[in-house]
Amino acid sequence: MNWDTITTVLLDMDGTLLDRAFDDHFYLEALPERYAAVNRLSVEAARERLFSLYRAVEGELDWTDLDYWTRTLGLDVPAIKDSLRHRIAPHPDSLVFLGFLRERKMPVHLVTNAHPKTLALKMAQTGLDQHLDRLVTAFDVGCLKSRAAYWVKSEAILGFDPAATLYVDDDEAALFSADTHGIKHLYHRSTSSSALPPQASTKYRSIETFHALMK
Repeated sequence: MNWDTITTVLLDMDGTLLDRAFDDHFYLEALPERYAAVNRLSVEAARERLFSLYRAVEGELDWTDLDYWTRTLGLDVPAIKDSLRHRIAPHPDSLVFLGFLRERKMPVHLVTNAHPKTLALKMAQTGLDQHLDRLVTAFDVGCLKSRAAYWVKSEAILGFDPAATLYVDDDEAALFSADTHGIKHLYHRSTSSSALPPQASTKYRSIETFHALMK
């Protein structure tokens, strides 16, 4: 990595800075279990119903909107997520990398699809916001990162130069959208979850840890 060519760093949250194992457990296990208990369904039946609802809004802002899921499922989704906050954790290398960037006096911004309530919970649990300059959510710009408008609006908010920006994410769709916008230095995080083996991208340079960039 030639750091002399970089003036801004953009980092995804879930799967990139934070271990996605929390989110997978929440959406695939905890939420279906709670929905099953309230609606007197088997967990498998509840999981099938929720997965169908997930697919219906995949790629839309509702996908990460905790208030939408509270209305749709008839559950206090933020409270359920808060009850599991002990599972929220950064990847082991995240704070090391953020410290490395701080030493270089590099502007570092979080770009995330997360709902503001999710963001507040995760920052309170991890303290990562103390190492970040700005935090931009999909709800600040009105769409998810897989949409071109996200990058147009986030550039206006953050004032970064796409040609001199490094962006790391575990989501290929978000990387592709950023690529289309002209963000030059793109890396895919292949170790999004501690519960899964690395899954390298077929389109973008993959890293298992941030140590690969700390050179």
